[in-house]
Amino acid sequence: MGIVHSPVPAFKRTAAAPPPAFWLVLGLGAVLIFWNLGVPSLWLDEAASPLNARYPFPYILELSRTLEEHPPLYYLALKGVMALGQGDFLLRLPSALCGLGCLVLVALLGRDLFGWGAGALAAALWLAMPQDLWLSRIARPYALWLFFFLCSLRFLLRATREGRARDLQLLLAANLLMTATHYLSFFLMAAEACCLLACSGGLAVRRRLRALGLYLAGAAAVVAIAYWVLLRHSRTPQTILDYNDVPARILTALGQAVAGAFYYFDAPVPRLLWLSAVLLGFFALWRRDRPALRFLLPLAAVPVLLLFLFGRSTGLYSRHLAFLAPLASLAMAGAAASLPPLAARTGLVTVCVLALAVGDALGPHRKDFYDLHSYQVPVIGNNYKQAADVLAALSGPGTAVSYSNDFFGNAVSWYLSRKPHPNPVDDQRLTPEDATARLVYAASTHHGYLARSEAEFKREFGPGARATRVDTTMLYTLDVPRTPTHPLEALPARLRLAAAYPGFFATAAVLDGLRHHQNARSAAFVPTRNDRDAVAAFDFENKAPQAPQDIFCNVVYDNRGRENLLAARAAFDDEPAAVFPLSAGDDAVHQRQVKLRRDRPWKRLRLEIVLRCASLTPTLEGGNLETLRLRDVEAFFCPQGDAACADAAEKGLTASMLDNYLDERFLEASTVLQHRDVLSRDNITEGDGEGQEGWSRLLAADPARPGVLGLDVTLDRPRLVFFPRLGKGASVRVWAVPEQGPRTLLFGLENATGRWTPVSAQYELVVPPQLRGKNVRLDVELSGRWAQLWQQGDTLFF
Repeated sequence: MGIVHSPVPAFKRTAAAPPPAFWLVLGLGAVLIFWNLGVPSLWLDEAASPLNARYPFPYILELSRTLEEHPPLYYLALKGVMALGQGDFLLRLPSALCGLGCLVLVALLGRDLFGWGAGALAAALWLAMPQDLWLSRIARPYALWLFFFLCSLRFLLRATREGRARDLQLLLAANLLMTATHYLSFFLMAAEACCLLACSGGLAVRRRLRALGLYLAGAAAVVAIAYWVLLRHSRTPQTILDYNDVPARILTALGQAVAGAFYYFDAPVPRLLWLSAVLLGFFALWRRDRPALRFLLPLAAVPVLLLFLFGRSTGLYSRHLAFLAPLASLAMAGAAASLPPLAARTGLVTVCVLALAVGDALGPHRKDFYDLHSYQVPVIGNNYKQAADVLAALSGPGTAVSYSNDFFGNAVSWYLSRKPHPNPVDDQRLTPEDATARLVYAASTHHGYLARSEAEFKREFGPGARATRVDTTMLYTLDVPRTPTHPLEALPARLRLAAAYPGFFATAAVLDGLRHHQNARSAAFVPTRNDRDAVAAFDFENKAPQAPQDIFCNVVYDNRGRENLLAARAAFDDEPAAVFPLSAGDDAVHQRQVKLRRDRPWKRLRLEIVLRCASLTPTLEGGNLETLRLRDVEAFFCPQGDAACADAAEKGLTASMLDNYLDERFLEASTVLQHRDVLSRDNITEGDGEGQEGWSRLLAADPARPGVLGLDVTLDRPRLVFFPRLGKGASVRVWAVPEQGPRTLLFGLENATGRWTPVSAQYELVVPPQLRGKNVRLDVELSGRWAQLWQQGDTLFF
C-alpha cells in the first residue's frame, strides 16, 4: 500500500466532541486507579516517599542535592498533600490523579494526531499496559514525571505544526517541571529536539530555525538550572557514569526494561504479544502515516539509544522507560485508524482493549494491585502495615523495640505513628521502676548484624527468645531483668556500660526516646525523634569508704549530622546537675571525656547522656536519626592523685577510634596544605615512605618512650586531615597547648588489635570553635614501636 496523504495538515485531525468510548475509558480507568488505593501496604521504595517528605524543605533539598537519584519536586508535592492527612490513600493520591491525567492526555494526543476514535483507543491501550496502572497507584514520582512529559508532548505537537513562541515557552516550562521530577528527562529533551527537527518541515525555513534555536536555548537553560541548583553537589551524575558495562549486558537490561514497560509482569507470552503489536503499529505508520511516525519514533528511540550509549544497565528498571507506553499506545492506535477495516470499528476495538485491561487487573493480577500484600518486593522486609499492627499489640510499659535494618525500622515506625495509641518505637521509655525490660527484636528478610539466622539469635541470646512470624518478618521477644543501680564497693573502680544488646537495657537506669541500633561497626542507641532530647541515664551508688575522688566518664559516639548535639549532665545526690557539652555535629571526633572532682562525700551519682538530633542531614534510610549514635559509656572512679587510674581512663578514651577510617587513599596533589612551623622534636626520627613517592614517616626514635613533635599551626579551617598509621599497642595523641592552663586532647587513637591500620587511612582533626582562626601550638605524641605519622614533603596536616 502507498502512503495515505490526508487532505488536512498533519497533526490537525480533530472532532468537536469526544465519543462515548472515551468516557467509558475514563470511567473504568478511574475505577481501576482509585479502587482500594489505600489498602496495600507501602512497598520498599514507596515507604521512602513519606519518610523523606515529612522533613523540612532544606532537608528535602539537601537530600536531592546529595544522596537521592530523584529531584525534589515530587517530595515537595507529597509534603503538601501530607498536610491534609498521612494515610496510604492520600499518599498515593498525587500519583492516582496524575495517572488519570495521563489517561486524558494520551487520548488528547491521539485525537490531535489521528482523530477522537484513535484517541480513545490509545487511552485504552495505555491503561491495558499493567505498569501504567501500577505507576498510577504507588507513592513514587513516575506518574508525575509521565504527566509532565505528556504535557510537553502536546506543546511540542503544536510547535511542530505552527512554530509559535508561546507553545515553545509552554513546552520548556513543562520540561523544567519534568526535569525537577526525574533526571532521565534530559534524554527526553534530546528526543524532543530531534522530533522538532524532523517534524517541522511544513514551517517556513526562518520560522523552523527560530523554533529550533529557541528550544535549544531554553533546553540549555533548563539543564543549567538543574545542574547549578541540584546536580552540582549530587552523586547522581557519577552514579550514572559508573554504570558503564559491556554492550551485551546493557542490551539485556534494556530489553528487559522495554518488555516490562509494555507488560510489567514477567510473563513471556504476553510480553511477546505486546512487543509484536507495538512493532506492527510503528510499521503500519511507516507504511501509511509517515508524519506521525516522524513525531513518535524519535521520542521512543532516542532516549533508549542514549541509555545504551551511557552504558546504563545496573539499576535500570522498566519504570525508567515509562515514557514508551504512551508512545507505543499512540502508534498502535494510529495504525488501527489508518487501516480501513479497523478505522470504522475503533469504538468496538476500544471496548475490547478496555475489557482486556479490566480483566487483567481484576483477574490474574488482582493480588498485585488491590490486596494488603500487593507491591511486595522481598528486599528489606515487607508488609510494614501488618508488622506495625502486631508490634502495636505488644506495646506496654517496659517494652523496647529494635530492628535488623534501619529502613525497615523507619517504615514500620511510620505506620505505628499513624495509630491512636503510643508508638512502641518512638515513645520508648524505661525507668528504674521497670524491674524487667521486654525487648522485641524485629528481623526483616535478614537478621541484621545481631545474628545470621534464628538459630544463631537464640543461641546468642538464649532459648527463651519467643519467635513470632508476621509475613516476612520475624519478631523475637526477650525478657531482660534490670539492675539499674551500680554499686561502688571499693576504689579505684571501673564500670563499662557498653551499648550491647541486650545488656544496655539492663544497666541503664533510664532510656527515654532511644532505641537500639546495630550496624557493621558497632552497637549503639539512636534517638527515635528529631529535635527532642533523648536521654540515657546511669545511677551509681557509692558504698566505698568516703574519700576525695576524681571521676572520669568516657563517652563514645558517632555524630555526623549538622547541628546534632550531645551533652552530659551529672548530679550528686539532690544537688543541681552540672552540664558538660560534648559534641556538635558534624563531628569527626568519636569520644569525649567528662571530668568530675568530688571532695565532699556522696551517696548517689546520676550521669545522663543527652542526644538531640536535628533535621538537617539526610540519609537514604528515610530519616537522619542514625546520624547520632551513643556507642559506649565507661566510668572510672579514682582516688584523687591515683595516676594509674587516671591513665587508665585516658587510655580507655583513646582506644575506640580504630575502626572509623578504612579507606586506602592519598590526597590529590592540588590539595591546599596547612601552614605549620616545627617548634621542637623530642625522640622523633624519620623513615622512608615505603615506595609512596613524596611521602615519609615520622616515628619514635626510642620506642620505649613517646616521641613528641611540637608544631605551630594556623587553625584556619574547621577540620584538618592527617595520616597516622598504627600497629598493635601503638597510639597517637594530638594536644593543644595554650600559653596558660592545661593542655587539651584534640585527637586520640590507640590500636588494641593485631592488625595495622591502612597505610593511607585519612583521619580528621576537628578544631574546637574557640581555637579556629588562631595560631596554636600542637604537640603530636607517638607512643609504641608501631606508631607512625606520615607526611608529604614537610607537611603533616592538610
